[in-house]
Amino acid sequence: MSAEPSLRFRHHIFVCLNEREEGACCAARGSSDLLRALKQKIRERGLDGEGGVMATKSGCMGLCSGGPNAVVYPRGSWHVLTSEDDLEQLLLTLS
Repeated sequence: MSAEPSLRFRHHIFVCLNEREEGACCAARGSSDLLRALKQKIRERGLDGEGGVMATKSGCMGLCSGGPNAVVYPRGSWHVLTSEDDLEQLLLTLS
């Protein structure tokens, strides 16, 4: 059995950017813009880099009607990100 790899980042935020032709989806609710803003806020606060916070896009998380959705690893907490205020609150919980 191999050893568990060391984590490069303390927190990894996955933001759904899934698009659907019909029905609810995170992309239609602005998840791409929110991810861009989240990455910028991470950099502005100096949370990026080794031991910090990383934010990346993900595919569908299966909660389309309530999005845009994000999940934070390794803690496994789920979040709905609908505004810049939501981004601020999320980063406060990770600081």
